[in-house]
Amino acid sequence: MQSNAARAGIVAALAAVAVVLFVVLSSGEDGDDRGSGTETATQAATTDSAPPEPQSDVVTMRNGAPAGGVQELEYFKGEDIRIEVRLDEPQEDVHIHGYDVEKLNPSGTVRFDFPASIEGIFELEAHGPSGDVQLAEIVVNP
Repeated sequence: MQSNAARAGIVAALAAVAVVLFVVLSSGEDGDDRGSGTETATQAATTDSAPPEPQSDVVTMRNGAPAGGVQELEYFKGEDIRIEVRLDEPQEDVHIHGYDVEKLNPSGTVRFDFPASIEGIFELEAHGPSGDVQLAEIVVNP
C-alpha cells in the first residue's frame, strides 16, 4: 500500500503535466492563429490595394492666368515629367514647346506624362480665349 505522501506526489506530478500540456497546446494554437491571421491581413492588403499613383506637379489656370504666377518645374534627364494642368475655362490647346506634346481643346484637367529626354528650358503654354498664356517653365537638367 502506498503512503499518503506518495499519492500526493503522484497527484501533484499529474497536475503539473496537465498544466504544462494546457499551456503548450494553448500557446501553439494561438500562435498559429495569430501568425496566419497576420499573414492573411498582410497578403490581403498587398493584393487588394493598388500601387499609389505617381505624384504630378500641379499647375492651375484661373481667370486667364497661372494661379500664383508662372511656375518653375525642375526635372533631371531620364525622369518622368508628370504635370497636371487644372483649367477654369476651355482652351484651344495646352502644349509644351520643344517636346511637341499637346492636348487639343482641353477643359477641366489635362495631364502630361512623358520622359525628360531633352535637356533645356521649355514653356508650358495655353492658347485660348485669354490669348497665349505661359503657365510654367520646365527645366530639364543633365
